[in-house]
Amino acid sequence: MGLFSRKDPEELMRHAAMFMEKGQPKGAVGLYNQVLKQDSNNLEALHQKGIALNQMKKYSDTVTCADATLAIYPGDAVAYNSKGVALAEMGDTQAAAECYDMAIDCDPRYYESYFNKGVLLARLNELPEALELMEKAVRLNRKNPVLLLHKAIILGKMHKNKDALAILERLERRFGPHPDVGFQRGVQLAEMGEHRQAIEVFEGLPGKHGDNAVLLYSLSRSRAALGEGEAALDLLKRAVSKDPKTVRTWAREEAVFLPLHRDERFRKLAKM
Repeated sequence: MGLFSRKDPEELMRHAAMFMEKGQPKGAVGLYNQVLKQDSNNLEALHQKGIALNQMKKYSDTVTCADATLAIYPGDAVAYNSKGVALAEMGDTQAAAECYDMAIDCDPRYYESYFNKGVLLARLNELPEALELMEKAVRLNRKNPVLLLHKAIILGKMHKNKDALAILERLERRFGPHPDVGFQRGVQLAEMGEHRQAIEVFEGLPGKHGDNAVLLYSLSRSRAALGEGEAALDLLKRAVSKDPKTVRTWAREEAVFLPLHRDERFRKLAKM
């Protein structure tokens, strides 16, 4: 008999929400299952179970949960959206896009499906379509900074770096500093050739964010662009130690590292 087995559904849902807030989706799923044993049609429990399963990366289980929800509630946008997220993570991008479209058809004001489809299309490099979807998501929920952040990321990929930077600066003024926003601001500055400013931004990020592969690589790239080869190599070495496959691929393809191609240390790091 579980700890909350005698609790009523509302109390179980409250405890499950606490697990989700703490980043403990596994504990939440157990409680959602208890609610669903009492009432298999509890829509909120079905919704939240699907979200929790996605957080646990149990994508096949998410699809099963979404299908069960849709069997009861055929026009449920949240279920289609959760299923789309799972399918995208499983690599079935076409089916994922179709699920997002179904969610939008079911509820044209459900901003999360515009957002998720926009992220998916950006990943597929279908950037104008991705931007249009992200703008629709922003119009539906102007108070969500994540939507504006991703709009800026897409604009950056489209080489509209000044527009992206303007959004990021507005985000920081409105919501205060955030590491993800700060990092993207550095990325846009680097793309504009403002490498000194980019380095200042990157190095000003909180310590716990300063030792991941993407940030180290970005710093290395800007140091290389400034002709600081020794510093660039040291940073690249640290980045490779964090994520060898990805960083080596980036380094081999990055034009700014061309002057270092003659350096045996670079060739060894990039496995050229």
